[in-house]
Amino acid sequence: MAMMVGASLCFSGMGVSFRLAMEEGLPIAFVPFARGVFTLALMAPWLLRQGVAGMVTRRPWVMVARCAAGLVTFQSWMYALLLLPLADAVSIAQSRPLWAIPLAALFLSERVRRDRVLAALVGFCGVVIIAQPSGEWSWGMPAALLAGVGGATVFITIKLLSSTEPPLRVIGWYSVASMLIWGPVCAWVWVTPSWWSLAMLLLGSGLALMGDWLAANAARRAEAGLLSPMEYIQIPAGAMLGFVIFAEWPNWGLPIGVSLMLAATIYLARSAGRQAR
Repeated sequence: MAMMVGASLCFSGMGVSFRLAMEEGLPIAFVPFARGVFTLALMAPWLLRQGVAGMVTRRPWVMVARCAAGLVTFQSWMYALLLLPLADAVSIAQSRPLWAIPLAALFLSERVRRDRVLAALVGFCGVVIIAQPSGEWSWGMPAALLAGVGGATVFITIKLLSSTEPPLRVIGWYSVASMLIWGPVCAWVWVTPSWWSLAMLLLGSGLALMGDWLAANAARRAEAGLLSPMEYIQIPAGAMLGFVIFAEWPNWGLPIGVSLMLAATIYLARSAGRQAR
């Protein structure tokens, strides 16, 4: 569970870094391409040590599904970050635990435990209180919701792969897929990035690599239905980062929402401890 919390915090920092890069005028397609390039560069020592054999997967179709879901999720997430305040975008995208629980039951044969459903619902109530949607329509809202559904799908595929595939192999496949899909698009809409944009892309890629590694290792150690509500920690993190970096003032619902999410997380942890005994 601690690994999943760490992964969520890394992903919060990743979103901020990439938003700062896009605010410099970079096309959205440039971000996943750069993430793929920088991630593979950071993985170079592992790739050189393992060689081609390190990228050979035993479950190619599940790996392809993970890459496809990841590409859709990441692009939707970047679009939402550009169109919505950071806290709202993060909050709506954090509907993913509600999707992860039924998907885990469908694809992983995990039993739908009442305590996990309750924790996910209580946590999402905290999300809604923090977001306090204004009622104004924005295409960022369906984009953030799609990111939530896609994020749950990504997590389920990672869980399916965790029994046979090491985390860095899964990350490497996704990085290659990002380069192959978005490379031609970037060539078509090329904008030379500034040094600041490159620094933010590199920072975001490093945080994404660490977050992916932590999430993959967490998936090897616990059930998806238990880990998913841990991702709610991104909400207060996003609200705080939005205030400090983008001057987006947190609303009055933040402490109430955070309290609900923490209550759901503590309840899950205590429940897991009782079941282990």
